[in-house]
Amino acid sequence: MIKRARLSGSQRNGFTILEVLLSLLILGIISLAFIRIFSVTLDATNRINSRNSLLHEAQIAVQVIASRVKLAWYVFPDGTRIRINGGATTRNHLAKSNTWVVGTDPILALVLPPKMPGKTELCNPANPGFDSGYCFRFFAYYAIRRSDYLAAISSTSSEALFPDNYNDDNYNDDTWVIMEFRRRLVGITNPSAITPPNGGPMYAGVKGRLLIEYVQPESESPMYSLFTVQPDSSVVLSLRMLQHASKRDYRVPGKADPPLISRATPRNLNAGN
Repeated sequence: MIKRARLSGSQRNGFTILEVLLSLLILGIISLAFIRIFSVTLDATNRINSRNSLLHEAQIAVQVIASRVKLAWYVFPDGTRIRINGGATTRNHLAKSNTWVVGTDPILALVLPPKMPGKTELCNPANPGFDSGYCFRFFAYYAIRRSDYLAAISSTSSEALFPDNYNDDNYNDDTWVIMEFRRRLVGITNPSAITPPNGGPMYAGVKGRLLIEYVQPESESPMYSLFTVQPDSSVVLSLRMLQHASKRDYRVPGKADPPLISRATPRNLNAGN
């Protein structure tokens, strides 16, 4: 009988099919684990970055508005009816009206003193020493739907926003933007002549400008009020940010947390009047 020689381990070449399959299986399991870890890490990073971006924008907006309030010469109280003009960036789209009502609609309106106080008579263009720096200034901050802003601004404008179907679908998911309107009250040399805007020629042809986007609507849970004018003319600013995305909503602050709140008190109420 002929005996076959047994080959040592060093004499065998390559791997068996079973060994290759087991190796591939182990490699696949490890790869899936790494992909899962990477996906979770990337998702967490995107979530943190989105929330931080919303928080940063909110803090800037609150600081801008609060700084205006602190300089205010007059703050229009609750019940004041304001019609800036009939422009697409200034009308009250939420109420389908050209008129805003302080305390009812999300609007804050105020008058700032001249940058160079003491010579309001030089705000008159008929005066040889006319200088707009001596004019009182009207400011308004108000909210409209993001979709209304997109419709009001040309897509080729430098002020245009990118369409975002998750946040401007004209229905429940429509987030807000806050607008800023400003106008020098040229020709008003007597502060007692300052009245709420009523769509007159002084305000004609002037557009509102975007201050911040992705603002949670006041009526969405949890409900809140953007602007609250107190009896002493101080203003409580409250802000919630909301950005809808394909997988989740990003909120600042969190849904269970109170809104970002800042109280600002005017320092120039009726100064020099």
